[in-house]
Amino acid sequence: MIRYLTLLLFIVLQSCVGYSQSIVGSWLGNLDFGVQKLKFVLHIQEENGTYTAKADSPDQGAYGIPFDIVVKGDSVVVKNSMGIALGLKVQGDHKLVGTFSQNGITIPVVLSRSEQKMMEAPKVNRYQTPHPPYAYDTLDVTINNSYSQIKLAGTVTKPKGKGKYPAVVLLSGSGAQDRDETLFGHKPFKVLADYLSRNGIVVLRYDDRGVGKSEGSFDQSTIEDFSKDAISAFDFLKQQDYVDIHKVGIIGHSEGGLIATLLAAQGVPNLSFIVSLAGPSIPIDELLVEQLYSLGKAEGMSEAQLAQAREINRKNFAVVKSNLKTEEAYQKLLENMNIADKVDANAALRKEVLAMLAPAYRYFVRINPQHFIKDIHIPVFGAFGTLDLQVPSTLNLKGYYDLLPKNTKTVLKEYEGLNHLFQRAKTGKVSEYAQLEETFHEKVMEDIVRWIKEL
Repeated sequence: MIRYLTLLLFIVLQSCVGYSQSIVGSWLGNLDFGVQKLKFVLHIQEENGTYTAKADSPDQGAYGIPFDIVVKGDSVVVKNSMGIALGLKVQGDHKLVGTFSQNGITIPVVLSRSEQKMMEAPKVNRYQTPHPPYAYDTLDVTINNSYSQIKLAGTVTKPKGKGKYPAVVLLSGSGAQDRDETLFGHKPFKVLADYLSRNGIVVLRYDDRGVGKSEGSFDQSTIEDFSKDAISAFDFLKQQDYVDIHKVGIIGHSEGGLIATLLAAQGVPNLSFIVSLAGPSIPIDELLVEQLYSLGKAEGMSEAQLAQAREINRKNFAVVKSNLKTEEAYQKLLENMNIADKVDANAALRKEVLAMLAPAYRYFVRINPQHFIKDIHIPVFGAFGTLDLQVPSTLNLKGYYDLLPKNTKTVLKEYEGLNHLFQRAKTGKVSEYAQLEETFHEKVMEDIVRWIKEL
């Protein structure tokens, strides 16, 4: 998904003092991202002096998430391979207070002792998730990225039988994603690859750098780094003897759609077409302002709150996008949000503001897809859902319509009632993703297959 940062409109400050002699048990709190609040449960166990930890995120349909845990005095640090980290201090017998961090975002968190038991994921019928035996061949592959001197791990699915087939690389959305783009209990890329390969198309999907079996570091990487990963995967795919070199393309979801747009505009050799699934077509700073407005509205913020938030967000992203030095930009953000006195008293809040000024994030916010779209001279299939709150369909469809050079093979389509993950939805809210049984609406996949075959 396209990334978004909480903009500190509603912040609860907590002090971190005290010490409890036992941290074993369950701890419950809310992760407050401003426009969205997610329940979070941390379960800590101890045996023979060794601590173990798991967590649940019920609103995202994720349960039993494993964590490494280090306990020193009243300090508790838990981390996992998904880039999630909590730095906590024990406060009395009933609270753990500190910060939650993921993908450059850091927010304050308070966990209270709870009787909530460790849960297994509820039985939701992910009826589209494929299981072996498959109707196509699957190959685990290693992709060499000579630009960054790392190796990426992926999976190729290909139709059975000899011949040369159309082929695509799948590019995931923002955040550290595995090759299946696993989100909220769904595996959209596994479902998409299955559908495409059952219908005669070769698919390469891969773990993001620093995720799963892929080498490299995700946290400090920019869109430029991810683009180099995509080029490496594309070059690998087009060299395979079962691939039709005249029909090799890229399918990108959200931020992956942005990368597909950038590569198409730069004339990557042998790139025949791109499919942009909810890929942005407006300047990223403008997109983030609209995204936060849509998400806030869906969460019930009043018009007055939304108007105030939009203006603060607009000013903040202008600062992030600017060439101001970090300290000068930091002070400007504090001025915009009128929180200078609160930051002085809370290190976690300072860290959250500084996350907005991380080089990789500033690089991202400065991107303007419009500078690239006008230079795309290959066919484009652009798809958007009317209930997408993260990349609103009307604005972004217009960007493609207005700027793409005329091409009789280009298709731009809006799907009624689909959300950012291309699920049939009721609200489009992020909290709804895990509740839906559908992973990827079949009509969209059907249209993509037909379009590729008719090119």
